[in-house]
Amino acid sequence: MNRLRQIRKIWILLALCLALYLPGLSRLPATDRDESRYMQATHQMVESGDFIDIRFQDNARHKKPVGIYWLQAGVSKAAQFIGISPTERASYRAVSAIGATGAVLALFLGFRRLMGEHDALISAVFLSATLLLSVEAHLAKTDAMQLAAIVTMQVGLARLYCVGNTNGSWQARLLFWLGLSLGILIKGPVAPAIAAMTLAWICWTERSFWPLRALQPLRWLALPVLIVGPWLLSIQSLSEGQFVQDSIGRDFLAKILEAQESHGAPPGTYLLVTPILLWPVSWLLIPKAWLGLQSIEERNPRLTTFAIAWLVPSWLLFEIMPTKLPHYVLPLIPALCLLGGIGFSQSRDQQQTALAASKWPQKIGWAAWIFTGLIIVAGLPAVSIWSSGRISTPAFLVSLLGIATIALAPRLKNDGQRLLASTAAAVIIFGLIFELALPQLKSLWPAEIMRKIIDSHGLASVPVAITGYHEPSVVFNLGTDTKLTDINGVVSHVSSNPETIAIVPLEQADELQRQLSQEVRLNTFGQINGFNYSKGKAVNLALIHTIRAPELKPIPAPPLID
Repeated sequence: MNRLRQIRKIWILLALCLALYLPGLSRLPATDRDESRYMQATHQMVESGDFIDIRFQDNARHKKPVGIYWLQAGVSKAAQFIGISPTERASYRAVSAIGATGAVLALFLGFRRLMGEHDALISAVFLSATLLLSVEAHLAKTDAMQLAAIVTMQVGLARLYCVGNTNGSWQARLLFWLGLSLGILIKGPVAPAIAAMTLAWICWTERSFWPLRALQPLRWLALPVLIVGPWLLSIQSLSEGQFVQDSIGRDFLAKILEAQESHGAPPGTYLLVTPILLWPVSWLLIPKAWLGLQSIEERNPRLTTFAIAWLVPSWLLFEIMPTKLPHYVLPLIPALCLLGGIGFSQSRDQQQTALAASKWPQKIGWAAWIFTGLIIVAGLPAVSIWSSGRISTPAFLVSLLGIATIALAPRLKNDGQRLLASTAAAVIIFGLIFELALPQLKSLWPAEIMRKIIDSHGLASVPVAITGYHEPSVVFNLGTDTKLTDINGVVSHVSSNPETIAIVPLEQADELQRQLSQEVRLNTFGQINGFNYSKGKAVNLALIHTIRAPELKPIPAPPLID
């Protein structure tokens, strides 16, 4: 009977994840900048058959290890066998959806014996329905799959710490070292940093190094060496030592020491932003996590200590780092969900006593929940009007559902109903946003519109040169050989090819005509008025088909007749 209940809960979580993460995988256009870089680099890996070196066009990508590219390449290659195009976005994004689902299932399966199946189920539901994980599950990047690796790693460490040495300790060690190895292969030093911070906190709490010794590092270090070592040696040799220098020095350490790519923010930013990223379960998760924190002496103190060790020191590190992006704290959200699961199962009297002593967690949860809901209710219709001059049907439905959620949720009587309502709201609202609302905001997707216009004119095989819009999505949509250049480069490209597509800003179309010889015939067959959200400015482009007239050849003399 217990086995059947466990299987049923697994199916519930699996169905929930599919409902949350599948809508929009194919429909959402390629986003800039990171996602398109990952997809294009993977596409080139499959095209070239070189699974060691990572490149975007001719430029080396040595910031992240190869793990995510291998996973995306495997899914893309399998999809091609059944006739799916190598530029189909869903093939690359499926890896992230699988990673997000794997993280949710790992949280439930890994902690059910440590905290009980009910509490573990609640924790997994909390994690699955957060806005942050839903977004990452829809983007072909490293973060969702890295989360699955880190949760697996932390499950192994938690079992060793909470249960101690038992007959199953080797399994816990295998989970830890395997998760750590995969985390390194996917995103380099992030997983080791979180493991080190968690271990340091636990050892400090215990005033002993026995948790570290329980991992048997001298014996098990061979596993990450075997998994990561061969590729690392190959890429180091191929890049002449540049990979480690770029990945560790210019990417990881640089972000710790100074703000990178205009993503700087002061300490405390994550504390303000994260409650918004937990929507629509924030109004439950934040106060329940606080309750779980308060119960450290009452129920399974080691598990609560472990969740704190996972959450607090790494959070402080991320707050201190000058470079800040919302997804950086994603690996810490499962720890918050564990505390939420512990607090959720407390009796009503215990909850009222704890919250009466400190009401700020409940107020923060409510404030974040209402604020985020209002942003969605008002923001999506506003963007829709800006993009197309009217409110699209999906944007209207999202707004209507958001209003209904904000109005009806406070009337629900118990936490179970509230969690069910929040999860249902996440499924419906996120599904509408990713599947319908965002794809219809045409102004945000210039590269997607370029591809559709070019395909509709039967010019997909014609080489392209573009100036005025150099985002990675252009290369993914128009092809690896797309030339990103300036107006002089476009002129050179047109002059050296008998037939091309030139994409230039509207104000430079006449200049292009002036610089080209009279032998080149130009035909403007499309115009794009969009918005480059990566730079925050409008883009107005002309799509011009160019054909160079063949050189006149002398008419051959007639043959002599004897």
